[in-house]
Amino acid sequence: MRDDDDAYDFDPADVARAQNALLRAALAARNDEKCAEAAATSLAPWAPTEPRRRAVAFDACALSSSDVLYDLGCGDGRVLVDAAKARGCRCVGLELDDALVRDARERVARENLEDLITVHKGDLTTLTAEALARGVLDSPAPTCAFAWLTGAGLRRLSPTLRRAWEIGDFRIVTCVDALDTCVDFERDGAFAEPDDSTPWEVRRDRAADFGVFVVPRRARARASVERAN
Repeated sequence: MRDDDDAYDFDPADVARAQNALLRAALAARNDEKCAEAAATSLAPWAPTEPRRRAVAFDACALSSSDVLYDLGCGDGRVLVDAAKARGCRCVGLELDDALVRDARERVARENLEDLITVHKGDLTTLTAEALARGVLDSPAPTCAFAWLTGAGLRRLSPTLRRAWEIGDFRIVTCVDALDTCVDFERDGAFAEPDDSTPWEVRRDRAADFGVFVVPRRARARASVERAN
């Protein structure tokens, strides 16, 4: 994991611009009719995570070959493939869209990574905390969960993530929005505020400049609170 100020030779603003370009391209290419059908259960429109942001996220959560990474809304599987190739870890993807599930599985097959990566079709809005904490279907339990969702989507998933984090043993890495500040303007209106009823401990270091935020494992979070007190 890199923690020095000069760890990266690329500019956060350039990463943000490139990410916005990827998002605009993905939105322009989407099928509006299919998107409308999926809107009720989708937590975010899919767009690729910018490659440099992926690298920062892997560093920020200290991803290693001993980990099991869950990508919550894995799209076409790019995060999974990058993680498996760069870090050698076991990866599990959850994706709602049938076409993206197919694309992700094809990407995994092209890279000959079927022994490391599993992609499940699944709806995050109906995923139980117990299933996420203990492992989805026949997949092992996560040690790290990756989520790049809209602020609204992250806010809606937050209760499930919180319960899973409390009964499981994994850290969480989010992109663009953080679990302690995300809001759902769509549901709660223009004056929506973060929910502080169950506060998250979110680590903000150099990675936060790139829109990457990490929640440590519950045991480490508890130890940090105890030290503070």
